[in-house]
Amino acid sequence: MHGAASVWAQNWDAATQPPDLILTTDMCDVAQLKGLMPRHWTKVKVAVMFHENQLTFPWSPTDPDPEHGRDNHYAYLNLSTGLAADQVWFNSAHHRTVFLEAAKQWMERMPKPKPKGIVEKVKAKSKVLPLGLHLEDWDQFKPQQGVPSWSNVETPILLWNQRWSWDKGTDAWMHLVDSILQRDIPAEFVVMGKPFERVPDGWESMKEKMGRRCLHWGFVESDRAYIEWLWRCTIAPLSPKQEFFGLAVVEAMRCQTLPWVPKEHAYSETMPEGHLFLSEGQWMGALEKRQWQDWPLKEEAYESQALQFEWSQIQGLLNDMVQALLRDEL
Repeated sequence: MHGAASVWAQNWDAATQPPDLILTTDMCDVAQLKGLMPRHWTKVKVAVMFHENQLTFPWSPTDPDPEHGRDNHYAYLNLSTGLAADQVWFNSAHHRTVFLEAAKQWMERMPKPKPKGIVEKVKAKSKVLPLGLHLEDWDQFKPQQGVPSWSNVETPILLWNQRWSWDKGTDAWMHLVDSILQRDIPAEFVVMGKPFERVPDGWESMKEKMGRRCLHWGFVESDRAYIEWLWRCTIAPLSPKQEFFGLAVVEAMRCQTLPWVPKEHAYSETMPEGHLFLSEGQWMGALEKRQWQDWPLKEEAYESQALQFEWSQIQGLLNDMVQALLRDEL
């Protein structure tokens, strides 16, 4: 977050032609970025896309930051970035809501003299732009024997297709696997992804526990292989500590994998109407009752919902937002 603006600025000088717009992410300090712009760039617009934020990102029990007593500097960088940008885009309405509420609470704890109206200013220029994904051509990777309907699946294949991080709910998944094995419930597992910095405690040993039930373990190098695994899976039981969009879940839905997710986070914006939300405490009961076989919605409802985030559907909204910003329309 500290170096992004200065790295960009290395490529600029007094002769550099100004762009119409700079689009960056929440990992860039926009206040610093604007300060480093050439003087003749004063009219250049800057939009920032918040994929996540440091005000509400959950701490892991093993994270060194709380242990070292670090302050909320990164959180303040997010807030000052929102204040300095011409527009602030969030990947979901849920994300915008929790960010603004957390910013309000954070400002209340700030020592005097407190600047006034910062959160209101950020809110006034904030908009929602869902992620745009390339999903349309995924049918070509369906298994040759076809995809069985949920009602015909006897042994479900459970999917994990996220990074191996505590905030993604690895503890809930490990507990689910242990419960399935202890009760000898018919189920198989596909675990994709990789760790960000460190592997959560107990995660690697889970592979040995699953034994032959584990059909795949680890990062998948090719897009094709990843999508093929999604088509083979039945259920994606996921319970993250935070989720501001849910890319992995949308990709799973595109391939008719049933999401078992809680009502919290941004899932209410990505699930089809009539979806039955399940928290981690309900997963075992649903497995024992074979609830996937009598699910209230059909596979096509989830596939169709996922395709609403196809890039061709989102591109028009992005273009409209860019043009409005260039016309100074907030």
